[in-house]
Amino acid sequence: MNARTRPFVLSLTLAAVLGATTACLPLPSPLERGEAGEASAPAPAASQPSTPGDEATADPDDFADVFAERDEFFREQQLPMDGTPLVAVTPAQQDFIAQQRAYVEQQGLQWTASDENLALALAGDACETAILSRHEVDSSTLIAHVTTSPLFAQLIPAELDGAARTQAEAPISSVMVFGTTFLCPDDGDAWVAAYQQVYGG
Repeated sequence: MNARTRPFVLSLTLAAVLGATTACLPLPSPLERGEAGEASAPAPAASQPSTPGDEATADPDDFADVFAERDEFFREQQLPMDGTPLVAVTPAQQDFIAQQRAYVEQQGLQWTASDENLALALAGDACETAILSRHEVDSSTLIAHVTTSPLFAQLIPAELDGAARTQAEAPISSVMVFGTTFLCPDDGDAWVAAYQQVYGG
């Protein structure tokens, strides 16, 4: 699944949450201190690059199992698709939000319902990308995800580029990746390794 095809398979949950999310300061994440993934995971094998036109000739049935897995993920996560702000409902989500909130408050910042909504949206979107990538997550997956994500586009000024853009992306990506270690833990180590390759740490 390459960056050009990804925007066409965004979940309804992400589309809905964009209407409820307003631009805000990036939240710090425990991942920035290396608390998630202290044991380094080996970098997964890189996905095979797609050639121009692959998405036009691909058989839709080839992705039927992927879409079914994605739908099952959203059912298990109980993520609403009607624009309702996201709140932690599963034990894994509650653990993620509790740790994220505690870390934010330790930094002297205030935690809000919008922060919870955003953190869950970021993590859920990354888990969806892992599924759509058939769980082949590496640094190129992270870069493509961040580049095409409507959430990142909404949170980061379009005029930023180069080092300034990377600096703005890193804390948002940190929250996202930290969340994957709870919502889709089988992919979490790969996301952490990708984050470390792209942003350091």
